[in-house]
This record gives sequence, C-alpha cells and structure tokens, in this order.
Amino acid sequence: MRRLISSLALLGLLTSLACKTRKPNPEVLVDDSQAQLGSVVAANNPQTAAQLLRGFYDLENGAWRWTMPKFAITFRPPVGAKEKGAKLNVDMVLPEVIFSKTGPIEITVSSNGKAIGKQTFSQVGDAKLALAIPAELLGTEAVTLEFVLNKWLPPGSVDPRDLGMIYSSAGLSLP
Repeated sequence: MRRLISSLALLGLLTSLACKTRKPNPEVLVDDSQAQLGSVVAANNPQTAAQLLRGFYDLENGAWRWTMPKFAITFRPPVGAKEKGAKLNVDMVLPEVIFSKTGPIEITVSSNGKAIGKQTFSQVGDAKLALAIPAELLGTEAVTLEFVLNKWLPPGSVDPRDLGMIYSSAGLSLP
C-alpha cells in the first residue's frame, strides 16, 4: 500500500512538472472576446476587415474593394448613439465602366429588415452615401447594416464578377 501511495505521489509530481514546462499553445492565447469593433471600417484596414461581413471582393491597389450588388458591414456605434442616433457616411466611387452600362444607381440601406433609407447616385466619380441611423437601432454593441444596389454590372466582357461600386470606407459618427 505504501508503495502504491509513493507511486501515485511521484506520478502527481511528474505531471505537475510536465505542466509547468509545457510551452503554451498560441491558439489558446488569442482572446477574441477582447477584440473591439470599429466605428469606421476602411477597405484597407486589416484590423476591421472582418467587419466587412459579405458582398466584398479582395482588396485592390492596397486601397479599395469592389462591392457585389448586396453587401453588409458591422459597426460599433459611437458612444452616445443609443440616445442621439448616428450618421452613416460611406465613401465610394461610381466608375465610368459601371455607369455607362447602368446609369444612375440607387442604394438602399437597412438593418435587421428595417429600412433606414436610400440614396441615388447619378454622376460618375467620387460619391458619399450619407444617412441618419435611428437611435433605436444602436442600443447594442454592434449594428449590422445591409446595402442593396438596384443596378450593377453583371459578369461579362469587362469582368467575370458582379460589380457594384468601389468601396473605400464607411463609418458611424454622432449627428
């Protein structure tokens, strides 16, 4: 019996030493609960790239991304937005190659099926979508906005992808 107890004690000691000398697993050290969403999501920012949920193509020229006809972005509402609401600003470009085929494009924005607003773009070049986001949509730590274009360039001779607009950045700020 004494031998059994001695063996168990030795096994416990060896196990304890092995645990102390074991190298940490780097995958376990990553704590996603500490990751913070941004209020501004730039196309070329690797820290907020995961907030571009769907409807975006890869980064091009280190600065911008093509959108698909439908795309979605998650934002962290700015402090005070759940009382005051927020303003959405999206910087994008309507290129000639798209506009010559589609004409004016309307973008509708919603969140969880609730319509927020729409804006029409009828000129080639730099464009800014600007809409007010109601306070009642901003009471959580994250808000996802869905964007839908009424026209886009389908796959064809110009590009094998569905092309919407060129996305540069988007952000929420207090009104």
